[in-house]
Formats: sequence, C-alpha cells, structure tokens
Amino acid sequence: MSTLSSLTTSIEGIIQDSSITDITDRINDCVSMIAAGVRMPDGLISPPLPDLYSMGTVDTTEEAYVSLPATYQRNAFMIADDGGSRISGPNGGDYYSFMLFLNQLQKKDLSESGTVYKVCVKGSNLYYQGIPSVAETLTIHFYRLPVDRSKITEIPDGIPLHLQSRLIVNYVTGQIMGSHIEDGENSKKMGNMYHMDEFYKAMIDLVDFIGIDSEVSYYANGSSFIDGGMCD
Repeated sequence: MSTLSSLTTSIEGIIQDSSITDITDRINDCVSMIAAGVRMPDGLISPPLPDLYSMGTVDTTEEAYVSLPATYQRNAFMIADDGGSRISGPNGGDYYSFMLFLNQLQKKDLSESGTVYKVCVKGSNLYYQGIPSVAETLTIHFYRLPVDRSKITEIPDGIPLHLQSRLIVNYVTGQIMGSHIEDGENSKKMGNMYHMDEFYKAMIDLVDFIGIDSEVSYYANGSSFIDGGMCD
C-alpha cells in the first residue's frame, strides 16, 4: 500500500531535483489517466478500475439531453428508467454509438415526445428519445472519476494496492525526466525510456489483474447481428 507521502518520497529520491514542486498534482493526474484508460502496446484501451464503479441519477428536461453525473468518467454500461428497467442504446451498437442512435430515430432533430425508449452518451451528455412531458429519473451505472489526494496518509483512489507504486512512481518519474531533467540537446532520455517501459509493464499486470470484459462491444437486440468492432 502506497500513501501520497511514500510515493512522493520515492519519486523525489529518483529525480534528485528540488525544483520540481508539483509532484502531488502529477500523482493525481497519473491516477486519473489510468482510470480513464491507457492505450496499450497492442492498441487496446486498458479496462475500467473496478473500485471506481458508481451509479447516479439524472432527471430528464424539455431538451433531448441532460448532463451526466458530475463524477462520471467512462463506460456507462447500464441505464435504467424510473421502474428500474434497462433502456436500450441503438441497435447494432452500444451507449456510445451516437450516429447509430441518430439514424434509428423517427425524428432526426431529436424532437420526439413521449416516454424515454432509447439513450446514448455523447461527451458529457446523455441524449434520449422520447422527451417526457413530466420529468423522469434515469439511473446510470458507470465508472467515476478518481478522487484527488492531498493528505500525506491517503492512498491513490481506485488503483489496486499491489500496483500503486510501480504504476505511479514510474509514470511520474518518467514524465519528469522526459520534460525537465533529460531535455538537453544531447540527452538520450534513457531514464525517461526506462521508467516508461516499467510503467507499461505494470499496466500489463494491471490489465491481467482486472481482466478484459469478454462481452462483445456491439450487439443488436432481438437479432443475430454481432460485431466486435467499432461501428461508427
């Protein structure tokens, strides 16, 4: 288990540069980046951190969209209506297939009234059709933003305990070395390359520890269509 204090001490011990004073911010940025998903050497994005699973509610408005909960970061995987029943995304896609969502609506200008029957996430908004005359409460299951740490006794939010030091120390150290310490014309940035290589080794261990969800990315309700790739 690595506290903010022990992580900072490890990083400072490697870089040996007292002019670097923003290590806490760098640690928090690193945790947020890992939680958001890191593109791995094989091209895949690392999975969500299980400890950051969350849920929240939003109320529909007279518009065709509403802001997602403030703590939302990624991977809305279940959206339910007032009664707890799942609301589907577009057929042949998932909650993030915005063009499929638009193409399958009766009114392309997002003006269809009635009970919410289809939803889609775009950026920081949840889009829906129809638009209820009386506000409906929708429940969203997602992975939240990690909480920044400031107290020296706190540990990183959401990062598995046994990987905290390897991930955070190597990434932050590698970034500092690459942008500040090894930035001369003749620098070969060996320290940067070493620590970033160690970071990606730790990321591979993180992915193995969490596991990749075996469910296909896209499917069509009520049909035999299956597509494991990106449709839009």
